Amino acid sequence: MNKQTRRIAVSGMMVALATAILLLGGVIPAATFVSPALAGIVLIPVLMEGGRRMALGAWLAISALSLILCADKEAALLFAFLGWYPPMKWTLDAKLPGWKGIPVKLLLWNACAGAMAVMIFFVFRMDQVIAEYREMGRAMLVVFILLANVTLLLYDRLLNIMAVLYVNKLRPKLFKG
Repeated sequence: MNKQTRRIAVSGMMVALATAILLLGGVIPAATFVSPALAGIVLIPVLMEGGRRMALGAWLAISALSLILCADKEAALLFAFLGWYPPMKWTLDAKLPGWKGIPVKLLLWNACAGAMAVMIFFVFRMDQVIAEYREMGRAMLVVFILLANVTLLLYDRLLNIMAVLYVNKLRPKLFKG
C-alpha cells in the first residue's frame, strides 16, 4: 500500500472511530467527559502516521461531525474546544520541555475551556448544562476546575503511554514490513 494512501486510510478510519466514540457519549450518561478524552487518544495513530497537520485536520473533521451528529452536545463541544490537545502535545513538549511546559499547557487548556463555557452560556444557551453548573455552587465549581486541571496532567501522561504502546505494539501488527 502506498504510504500516502495508508496515511489517508488511517486518518479516515480514526475519524470514524472517534466520531462513533463521541456518539456513544450520548448513550452512556457518565461518558460526557470520558468520550472526548478517548476520541483524542484515537488521534495518536493519525499523528504518528500522517503528522501534526493531518491530525489537526482529523480533529476538525471529528469536531464538525460530532457537533452535527451527537446527541450529547456538551461532549461534542468538549472535543471541539479541547480535542486539539493530543495533536499539539508533542509540539508543546518540544518547545517547552519538562516542567516549563506545564503552566503553558494549563493556561491554554483553561483558556479553551473558558471559551467553551462562554459559548455554552451565551451563544448556545444550553439550559440543562447551565442549570447543572448553577446547582454546583461556587465552591464545587472551583473544585471541578481544579480536578479538570489535574485530569489534564494525567491525560498528558496517558498520551505519552498510548503513543509508546501504539508505536511498539500496534503499529508493527497493523503495518508489517
